[in-house]
Amino acid sequence: MKWLPQHQFEIVSPLDRATALAAMAAHVEPEKFFRIGWPNSANDKRFEGQMTNDGFHVRRIIGYRNSFLPVIDATVQSAGRGSRIDVRMRMFWFVYAFVAVWVMGALIAAVSAGWIGVGIALFLLLFVYAMTMAGFWMEAGKQEQTLRTIFQANGDAS
Repeated sequence: MKWLPQHQFEIVSPLDRATALAAMAAHVEPEKFFRIGWPNSANDKRFEGQMTNDGFHVRRIIGYRNSFLPVIDATVQSAGRGSRIDVRMRMFWFVYAFVAVWVMGALIAAVSAGWIGVGIALFLLLFVYAMTMAGFWMEAGKQEQTLRTIFQANGDAS
């Protein structure tokens, strides 16, 4: 298990670079500020974001709320007859800011309330860490498997 909500891996695809980019583009919709959705297996391969000449910047469309949903940045490069996709998953920048404010609040509680504050602070820190890791890794695994399916990869992680 990884200790931070960041995931980096490589996908080796039998698809050439142009075909791999087209395969991903078929699953990417423009970003919407507000999206209404229901949990549905049809959402498994739907992403919102942007395609670029070198890759993509997306996140999966889900029918429920998960603030810790990974944001995917990837580059697609030619590799012989196929392609190599370098993928980096991270949290949305606002979530990092929220967690930083949460940690500062926990530290203030530890300093201002003595030993009871230290106990409360430890609980708050463990809670936000567990919540962050569970929310991120629950989705990161799904997204990695979905990307491997889209790019027709054999499932080997690098």
